[in-house]
Amino acid sequence: MKIVLILLAMLTFGFSEVYSQDIFEIMDFDDTTEVKSGDVSSEAPTIMKKKWNSFQTKFITLNFGMALFLDYNILEQNETNIEQVGKVESEVEFRAQRIILSGSFPFFKYPWKYMISANYNGMDAAENKKKNFDFIDLSLDIPFGEKSGYITVGKQKEGIGHEYVMPGSQSMFMERGSGVPAIVKQRNIGIRYSNTVYDQRITFTLGVFNSWLESGNDRSFSENGMQVTGRVTGLPHYNGDRSLIHLGIGYRFSDAPGHQLSYKARPEANSAPYFINTGSFDAAGSNSILLDIIGVKGSFSAIAEYMQVFVNSAFAENPKFNYWQIGGSWFITGDNRKYNTVTGNLGKLTPKKNFTFAKGGGPGAFEVALRYTHSDFTDKKIEGGIFKRFSSALSWFPNAHFRFEINYGYGRLDKNNMAGSSGFWQFRSQFEL
Repeated sequence: MKIVLILLAMLTFGFSEVYSQDIFEIMDFDDTTEVKSGDVSSEAPTIMKKKWNSFQTKFITLNFGMALFLDYNILEQNETNIEQVGKVESEVEFRAQRIILSGSFPFFKYPWKYMISANYNGMDAAENKKKNFDFIDLSLDIPFGEKSGYITVGKQKEGIGHEYVMPGSQSMFMERGSGVPAIVKQRNIGIRYSNTVYDQRITFTLGVFNSWLESGNDRSFSENGMQVTGRVTGLPHYNGDRSLIHLGIGYRFSDAPGHQLSYKARPEANSAPYFINTGSFDAAGSNSILLDIIGVKGSFSAIAEYMQVFVNSAFAENPKFNYWQIGGSWFITGDNRKYNTVTGNLGKLTPKKNFTFAKGGGPGAFEVALRYTHSDFTDKKIEGGIFKRFSSALSWFPNAHFRFEINYGYGRLDKNNMAGSSGFWQFRSQFEL
């Protein structure tokens, strides 16, 4: 019954879009290769500017956007996997109910940019969780000049790991690879400098972070731990969005807050419990190296990513953890994602022809994708688990606002001297403005 409701919601969203093309006509994107480095926020928001959601004066500009995700996850577990992590029931989840405000202060010679986004926790919040808005982004970009880069201050992405730099709503799959959230913090509070050189063929960023302001504990600023991140990307081959080779390397140092570290991650299904979980253990800090490579040729794209964590822990005998993935996608309709030369990542998908029955319309964009991910968090005295997952995805983009997606994955968890397997059916209806 639940899946029927999901499919009905998908159809309702899709057909309502068909008859409201005049309201959601695409006018402009922030996430595009045509934007100069001095004109784009480091977060590269995907807000689509219209007359009714944009406000502009000589002192401030304001753009209003939103993101709504409705998910349905089904896990098929064998007895061993149930023994490892418990029985996981099928679940409908409002994955995102996000409001986004972005804009600039144009009275500066080089306009300052701001980004505010908050997620509402009311529609699917647990009974013991306060129903309110949580700030996701709260940042300010301050440029130094047309070619001198800019600093970003506030709560923001750390700027490393392609899967986190890339807008999550534009990924080939519903969720990031299992090891990524365990290694990279999704949002952090700090200051980061970014710039591009060689006609935006090379990007680099360097940041310092400390989440003390929202840690919710009694630790001092220094006891809460610092993180230092950096990333460099290059385009050894670039003939536009449909023909490119991207190389990226990142680094992350992290203190151990309270002299302890922990690594945990879900199996690429947000309603599931943590399959990877090292628990907290005594440590001084960690160093991580992140590598990524992307190739795009026409409507085909391929990506490989590797992350290695070196933990400084005498208690755990200095364990090493790693995550890697390899995958790719093909747009059956011949479309392709834009490449953001300011932040060094794949970005927004805009169908060549929106789905409509009107003359001149088309099918929208259809994408098929395959991926294999491998997360290894068992080493020395730490047994966090080894999780491997093969995933397939089919996505339909009727236009630049809507996306309907089906993922199927098969995973294996090696933990506690047991090997459990699970199948994943995942469905999403997505709307962005």
